[in-house]
Amino acid sequence: MCFSADMSLGLGLAGLAASSVTLLDKSEPLWVRVARSYAIFHFSLMEFIQYFAYPAADQCGYGMNQFLSELSTYHISLQALAIMPALATYSSDKTALKKATGTGVILSSSFLIFSFLPKEWQLLEIAPNFIGNMVSCLFMGKYHIGYHIASAYGLLVTHGSLFALAVSGFVWKDNWRIASYHFGMAIMTLFMPQWVFGVSTGEAAAMYCFYSIPITVSFMPQFKKFFTAPDAMEQREYA
Repeated sequence: MCFSADMSLGLGLAGLAASSVTLLDKSEPLWVRVARSYAIFHFSLMEFIQYFAYPAADQCGYGMNQFLSELSTYHISLQALAIMPALATYSSDKTALKKATGTGVILSSSFLIFSFLPKEWQLLEIAPNFIGNMVSCLFMGKYHIGYHIASAYGLLVTHGSLFALAVSGFVWKDNWRIASYHFGMAIMTLFMPQWVFGVSTGEAAAMYCFYSIPITVSFMPQFKKFFTAPDAMEQREYA
C-alpha cells in the first residue's frame, strides 16, 4: 500500500486536506477544532518525513538523513501533545481538554529533554528496539523506511508514546469509543506489521501508512457523532 515515496507523499497531502477540513468545522469550539486538526497534521508530518527519507535512506549521520532523523526524534517526542488533547475532546468532561493538554505538554517536554541527554542513560539495561541507545538513522527496511532513534530512557519514550496513542483516552469520562478505536489502531500499527511481514520494530512503527487513513479520519467532523459522548454532544463547551 505505502511502500514508496509517492504513496507517502500522497498520504501526507491527504492528511493536510483532512486537517484543514477539521479546522473549518465551525460547529465546534475553536480549541476543539485546533486539537483535532493538529493531531491530523502531526500524523501528516510523518508521511512527509518518510517521503524525503527514501532518497537518503541508510546514509546514517550525513546530510538529509541526519536532519530527518533529528526531525523524527522531535516528531515522536511531540506525539503525546498531538494525540492526548484530541482524544480528550470527545469526553463529556468539560475539563478533559485542558487537563489532557497539560499532561501532553509535560510528557512531550520530558521526551524532548531525554533526546538531549546521553543516549547511554537507559532503564534496566534493556536493549532498545527502535528508540534508545543507538545511532539515529532512517534506514531502508525489507519493505519500507524504518527508524532508529537515539534517546535517553528510550523505554519511557516508546511506551509513553504508545500511552498517548492508545490509553490516555480511557482516562476521561464517557470516552470509551474513541479510546477503544485508537487503542486497537495503535496495537495494529506497532505489532501487526511485525507479525505479518516479520520486520523490525523500527520499520513496523514507520508502517503507520497502513492505518493512517482510518486513524486520521476518526478526528474529522464527519465521524464526531459516533465518537463523541452523548452528554458532550448536547453542550459543546470546554473549559
